Amino acid sequence: MNEPLTPRRIMESPPGPETVIDGRQYVYFGGTSYLGLHGHPDIIEAACTAMRKYGIHTATSRRGFGNNPVTLEAERLAAAYFGTAGAFYFPSGYFGTTTLIHALGDTFDLILADEHCHFSVMEAAPLPGRPIHRFPHCDPDGLAAALREHVPVSTRPLVLTDGVFSSTGEIAPVDAYLTVLRARPGATILLDDAHGVGTVGENGRGTLDHLGLWSDRVNADASECPPNSTRLCFCGTLSKALGGFGGIIPGTTAFINRLRSASHLFDGASAPPTAAAAATARALQIVMARPEIRARLRRNVLHLRQGLRDLGITVADSPAPIVSARCGTGERMQRLHEELKEQGFLVPHTRNYTGVGPEGHMRIAVCAGHTQEMIDGLLAALRRLL
Repeated sequence: MNEPLTPRRIMESPPGPETVIDGRQYVYFGGTSYLGLHGHPDIIEAACTAMRKYGIHTATSRRGFGNNPVTLEAERLAAAYFGTAGAFYFPSGYFGTTTLIHALGDTFDLILADEHCHFSVMEAAPLPGRPIHRFPHCDPDGLAAALREHVPVSTRPLVLTDGVFSSTGEIAPVDAYLTVLRARPGATILLDDAHGVGTVGENGRGTLDHLGLWSDRVNADASECPPNSTRLCFCGTLSKALGGFGGIIPGTTAFINRLRSASHLFDGASAPPTAAAAATARALQIVMARPEIRARLRRNVLHLRQGLRDLGITVADSPAPIVSARCGTGERMQRLHEELKEQGFLVPHTRNYTGVGPEGHMRIAVCAGHTQEMIDGLLAALRRLL
């Protein structure tokens, strides 16, 4: 049954470990504020100060007069966070794959996409008008079979995948995909890493960082990469773990220049709202100055996953803060959602999202702000109800 168009489940506070929904405060295990920064007072104050000084936004594209100081500062700090020469900051991470596909232009002939790619990825895939084929989820052998079936040796494939999958927290085996693509000169892998950026990797830079694949050739122009090598490109968001708002693609100077010239997000869309840009800049400062926030998130992820296993619930071994738990039928999980809600814990029962079937699953999102007592409280409630 489709969701009603009338809004329900109204959030009446900033998202955080405790969040007010429909007038009641819950211990909140939903959403994507993984580092717990969206209600941080310094970030809110930065947004208010910038709006008072510069207004809502610049009311023009960034190619015109649309670059105010806070937009440029957000971009500069994002590049510093990723350790790259530059970054392209735009209004919504949902358009990251679209922006990258425009920039990659004529460097690929055919698309192979993980069957569980996010909506945003699959809405971008048809834009270049190239053939599209799906391969089995997170399956290097399935990718190899798709290459044999659909991709002549002289054809350059573009492989599309999420980095960290938004529903399940699974991490794409990009290292194994690189092995599969060795015999395919000119291949490219494009990751939408919205849920990996800020949460996984030694430096919090996402999936490629986590897999040890980060280098100065990530998001580099074709002229900057070795001939016939597999290119690695990714897009992220500042709206989830990093506590701000908007899409981000870091990279080399040449690559960022190509992004801005290839995508009309730079010359045809309004710049990000001023308050959002200022909040984003302050959030990045906090994240870079306080690595212990990410360390706390990692401890919480381990504690939650182990606690669920102790209850007999099978969960993946992933450092991502998204835990997919299946507890019987869809009807049983919906009841479990309601029972937990009665006890003050909000854990979404998600159906029919990317990577989730009609029965759905319990998508448990943990954040850095959850205390051990909050996580133990959820586990105790589950123990009583299962």
